Amino acid sequence: MGTKFALVKYVVLAVALFCLAGCTSINNAATTGIAYLYVTAQANTTISAYTVTQSTGALTSNGNAVGTGSVPSAMVITPSGNAVFVANSGANSISSYGGDADETLTPASATTATGTTPMGLAIDPGGKFLFVANQGSSSISVFSINGSGLTAVPGSPFTTIPVGYTFANGTLPTAVAVSNSGNFLYVANQLANFVSAFAINTTSGTLTPLPVPFYQDAQTSPSGLAVTPNGAFLYVANAGANSNNISAWAICDNVVNSCANPNTPDGTLSPVTGSPFPAGLGPVAIAFDPGFNFAYVVNKQSSTISQYAYGPGSGVLTP
Repeated sequence: MGTKFALVKYVVLAVALFCLAGCTSINNAATTGIAYLYVTAQANTTISAYTVTQSTGALTSNGNAVGTGSVPSAMVITPSGNAVFVANSGANSISSYGGDADETLTPASATTATGTTPMGLAIDPGGKFLFVANQGSSSISVFSINGSGLTAVPGSPFTTIPVGYTFANGTLPTAVAVSNSGNFLYVANQLANFVSAFAINTTSGTLTPLPVPFYQDAQTSPSGLAVTPNGAFLYVANAGANSNNISAWAICDNVVNSCANPNTPDGTLSPVTGSPFPAGLGPVAIAFDPGFNFAYVVNKQSSTISQYAYGPGSGVLTP
């Protein structure tokens, strides 16, 4: 039987924590058995592997480290669990890995070129496409996925600079998130202070800006994105010095009823009442517990974690 990898939901926070200086991902063998954790750091060029005893959370190194490219900055696993991808921001590339029976990652024979400084990764729920936020070139690279192989889709990379706008230093996209339907992509643009919105062609993977191409709410330096497990809300970590908060948006998607007309989901975003919600200094990542009752935010500048009760119907975050 081939090895499969999947994120264990209660370790999603660890993904965010390690991604401050690297990234982690975990293989879920069973909810009460043994799992496998993979860790990489920006100052390192390897992925280290650990066995996790799920009943206690104890970690044991299995010694099966594999190489990455320069400055690994993000990691993502396919929904089917058979491949891992790492963004190498110092090498402008993606490293790809398949899995062996002993949970060892097997690197592909070559890396895949991206735009400049890839910083964020996301995969659609169907596992067909990999989306890459290229911070240095203000673009999104899109690749079709075949096992651990990647092929650029027609038209890739796609600019994050809206038509009719000019940004001398680019928009600095740092994070990407896909709606639960797989029809829409959202991009956090750290320098331009907005979230881009694209329609995804679910056949070809090409991106088209939505009629409302971006959203702003007077907050600065959006640096992290998360879509709730039920697909109803998008949360944005605003790391700017005059923000330090979390913006919440209701997503008009076909898995929820937050649209003016639920029969015509169009990917538009509507601000949640009370948004934004206060966080610590420099929030950069967001995660949810498996019971979908709590949200957690990593605050990079204050080295803290903010915890919130989550309102599944309203999207309101309560500290």
